[in-house]
Order: sequence, then structure tokens, then C-alpha cells
Amino acid sequence: MIEEHGPDALTGQIADRAGLARPNVYRHFASKDELDLEVARDAYQELRDEVLGKMDLSGTPLDVIRAPISAQVIWASKHPNLYRFLVSRSYQPNTVRGRGERRDFAADVAAAGSGYFPHFADNPHRATALVVGLGGFMDASILAWLSRRREARKSLIDRLTQHAWVLIDHHLQELDVHIDPDVPLPQPESAG
Repeated sequence: MIEEHGPDALTGQIADRAGLARPNVYRHFASKDELDLEVARDAYQELRDEVLGKMDLSGTPLDVIRAPISAQVIWASKHPNLYRFLVSRSYQPNTVRGRGERRDFAADVAAAGSGYFPHFADNPHRATALVVGLGGFMDASILAWLSRRREARKSLIDRLTQHAWVLIDHHLQELDVHIDPDVPLPQPESAG
């Protein structure tokens, strides 16, 4: 219903689609906010799985950055209203669990980045903060693109990849790590 009617789909519409009377929805959820939070959590988990599933730590630095960005943009383009809903609901300051989940996700992405980029997570808090900032930038850029669609999806992915690289490169240079974004980095040796 959210995909069909947008982020402000009504509880009655959701109940109708589920084949329930509206009061029956409130046997499972205390309020519309609780229902929205559960939908946002499910959507967030689906998006998170999609992005983490596309993390590939081989190829050039730009390839490594492009893969999760591409996954996020493609998911959003397939589910534009659900993406709008997710961003509007899951980033509310009163959803402490949502903030923790996003922070955990950012830490997962930062940890993956440290497996590829030398010294990326020497300061885990700074690396996670960078990923959180990039996530907010991605959300805002993708929402703007969904509203206007003035550029091709591939062009958006390429632009976001370049912008992310600039920030990651700056972070790495502060750690005295200098990388050519077009040259693959050596793969770390597998333990054992």
C-alpha cells in the first residue's frame, strides 16, 4: 500500500489490503506509529541486506565504492515510495532502536571498508562517522533524484560514487594513505 499510495498510506488502506477490519490492525499494533515503525524496520532490513550483499572488496577503489551505492540506488528506484517512507520514518530522532540499527549498519560498512582500504578504520569512530555522513548524503541525493529524475540512474550512481570517493580519499589522506582510485588494491592474505 505504501508503494501504491505513498509514504502516507492510511491504516484503513493497509487493513483493506490485508483483508482485515481496521480495528483488527490495532490488535497487533498499539498505534499507527508502531505499525509504521515495523514497516520501516522490515524495509530497512531488506535494503541493508541488499547493500551488504553487493559489497565486493575486489577491483578498483571506485568499483568497491560503486557496488553498495548502486545497490541502494537500484533498490530505491524499484521501491520509490517505500524508500521515501523508510527515510522519513526510520530517521526520526525518537526511534532509538532505528538509530542503533543504522549505527550498526554503518559500523558494518566501515569494517568492510577497513578490509579493503589500508588504515580506513584505524579510528573506528571516525570511520563510522564518515559512513553515517555518507549515508545521509546518499539518502538526500536519492530522494531528490526520485522526485525529479533529471538524470539517468547510471549517471546518479557515477556521481554519488565520485562524491563518496572524494570524502573517503580525504579521510585516507589524513591517515597518510594515498591511493589511485583507478588501480586495484592488493587483496589481503587469507588467514590460515
